[in-house]
Amino acid sequence: MSKRRRNPMFEMTQTGEFLRRSFDQDPRLGTVLHIANKLSAQITQIELLELIIKALSDLLDAERSTLFLVSNDGEHLWSEVAEGDERIQIKVKVGEGLAGWVAQTGRSINVKDAYLDPRFDRRWDDKSGFRTASVLCQPLRNREGQVIGVAQAINKAEGAYFTIDDEIMMRTIMALAAISVVNGNLYRSLLARNLELREAKLELQERIREIDLLYAIEREVAQEDSLDAAVNTLLIVLMTALPCGVVQLSLKAEDGAFICHSYQRGKGEVTILRDDRPHGLIRQALKSPDIVELDQLDPAEIAQESILKLADSGVAVGLRNRGELLGVLCVLDRNLAESSAVIGRFDDDDIKLLELVSRQSARVVARFKAREQADRESRLASLGGAISSILHDFRTPMTIASGYVQMMSNTDDPQRRSQLASTVLKQLERVTAMSRDVLGFARGSQSIFVQRVHMNDFIEEAQELVKQIFAKTKVTTSVSSSFLGMGRFDRLKAMRVVQNMARNARDAMLNADQPRPSSASFDLKISEASNRLQWRFIDNGPGVSPEFRHRMFDAFATQGKKDGTGLGLAMVRRFTDAHGGSVWYEDTPGGGATFVLDIALHTLAPSESLQGITDTSGSDGHKASKN
Repeated sequence: MSKRRRNPMFEMTQTGEFLRRSFDQDPRLGTVLHIANKLSAQITQIELLELIIKALSDLLDAERSTLFLVSNDGEHLWSEVAEGDERIQIKVKVGEGLAGWVAQTGRSINVKDAYLDPRFDRRWDDKSGFRTASVLCQPLRNREGQVIGVAQAINKAEGAYFTIDDEIMMRTIMALAAISVVNGNLYRSLLARNLELREAKLELQERIREIDLLYAIEREVAQEDSLDAAVNTLLIVLMTALPCGVVQLSLKAEDGAFICHSYQRGKGEVTILRDDRPHGLIRQALKSPDIVELDQLDPAEIAQESILKLADSGVAVGLRNRGELLGVLCVLDRNLAESSAVIGRFDDDDIKLLELVSRQSARVVARFKAREQADRESRLASLGGAISSILHDFRTPMTIASGYVQMMSNTDDPQRRSQLASTVLKQLERVTAMSRDVLGFARGSQSIFVQRVHMNDFIEEAQELVKQIFAKTKVTTSVSSSFLGMGRFDRLKAMRVVQNMARNARDAMLNADQPRPSSASFDLKISEASNRLQWRFIDNGPGVSPEFRHRMFDAFATQGKKDGTGLGLAMVRRFTDAHGGSVWYEDTPGGGATFVLDIALHTLAPSESLQGITDTSGSDGHKASKN
């Protein structure tokens, strides 16, 4: 008794055995089931194309088959075919040829003689020497009915034509293929998003590292009362953040010499030496506006300095503040880990961090030099006022977050806890954004992050913020919007604008020298017209004095507030500029101040980096004045 020969296309599994029996009973059905089984596996887009092309040719007895996919821009069809050991990509414009016509119209075609059809493009035949006769083309659609590809079978075997059964079979295969194509696109989109998230995480970690270092420098250096002590502390902090063998900071003295502060790992203290004629890395960094690396130096020049002869790697950068060269920051021998003795090279991240620290260090040096020439107590008071303003700015979201955490501890309702947790996260997100603003200020730049914003959620958050700002006052508040759809703008900075304007109004009404109204009020009203959002901040306080109106949006302009930094309204103007809008002032009928912000409802793209002001106080010139 002869054994039945097994079809090699089926694996020796229960599924494979089922598919083999189906194939024996009905080859077409068995092939369709085999294709469905293959499409359920994770295969690449190219493997999918090859599988469908082969299946179409086998099932329809076609001489050639092609599965075209619509390009991302929707203007072309493309496919890949194997030609020897190479792969060739075929591209066809939508609307061009039979396949292009199907993609454009979404209609199927079954042509007996392509050369008699005016839609046929014979250039491919002329180029390849192939003769196209019968053609069957059908669109590939997603769940929304959009055409995402076109299947094409050419030349039915033995000169026959494609039948109704062939059309049904192709439609069946295309239904299976559409699922796989859509799933593949979703899978690739998910992979791309995961990659973006991973890169964002790494970027965030790097930004946190930078913020921590800048904060550590400011925190530690601020405790020192002399330039030498500040420099020594700076070197110690820098070596902690950037493990290396030696950190040097050479500062230019009044007589032209350089005072070199050097901190060497394991020595335990900073040494200070006078250098009348700097050389090596320091001399090169003094001449160059860019980073200078040790391997850029001439060997003879390295030999002149004992510490460079022993170094395997080194980087130096000039300290410049407002165009003035103050000195040179130099690091040698990058340790691969803080506790490691293995030496490596300084990479791009190290150099970027060093550039950031050099700018911060230049500001530190310039500040201490200025303090040596001016009244020290006055300068310390100014610095304390600025820090107080920053902390006060942070206090509002932290107070809101703290209140909601307490509310979370008093409820067992999971849905309510989830809502409260979402609010807490939003406030912490605001604190994080403020931290980024501080870093942007240190770098001298600021950027916006445009995102989709649900206005009803934004209004709820703004109501809570305004409520907190006017807590323990008798001021009545309201926040409303006649537009509750979707906008696109920087939500966190918009909330910062709300905070600044509310605090300005509160301070203006509570601190005014003239009598306050019997019923003080603050209202935020948002409306939409012609794809623009208009924000109106209205109070019935004393307003803005006429003599201050012409400069109230200028940076550091303040009037009548002891602890104001004059940055709040400047930040508001930066916000409107970045969102394609403007801000202006109006008198409130009956007395008071009205600030009107007009921005695009849908900002098209994030703006370029905004040079200059970053709000760190949220409080400024809106006092007993009015504009």
